[in-house]
Amino acid sequence: MKSQFKSNKFLKTLIYSIFLTTIVILSGCKKDPTAIDEYYVKFIVNSSTIYSGKLNVSISNEKNQPQTFSIDTKKVWEATIGPVNKGFPSGITVSEASNNYGKLTLSGQILVSKNGGPFAIKANDDSSTPRTSMSLLYTIEN
Repeated sequence: MKSQFKSNKFLKTLIYSIFLTTIVILSGCKKDPTAIDEYYVKFIVNSSTIYSGKLNVSISNEKNQPQTFSIDTKKVWEATIGPVNKGFPSGITVSEASNNYGKLTLSGQILVSKNGGPFAIKANDDSSTPRTSMSLLYTIEN
């Protein structure tokens, strides 16, 4: 009789545990329909040249206003802004600030993260042709 009582108690506890686990999992899957997606934008610039020098970098900040930086050539530079909303026009412009005598190559990327997820490349320019400037633009869609 004691073993049947223990067995019934165990079965009830197991069913109750499964029921609670199911409730917790299902309640965690519901998305708030009023929540607005938040995006973060990462800009990356890389350059190659035989000369040391400076580059002028201009990005659009969270308020969609230009923000300018002076960076060294031959180094990877990155900046992240956010949060921004869907429809945000993210842009970057890079130009040489000192003469590299036709030996400057530039590459750049715009990456976007949605709601804290991983960054994904949305715009990319990795030309190996020497040039004095480059621009990228990406409007956040999803």
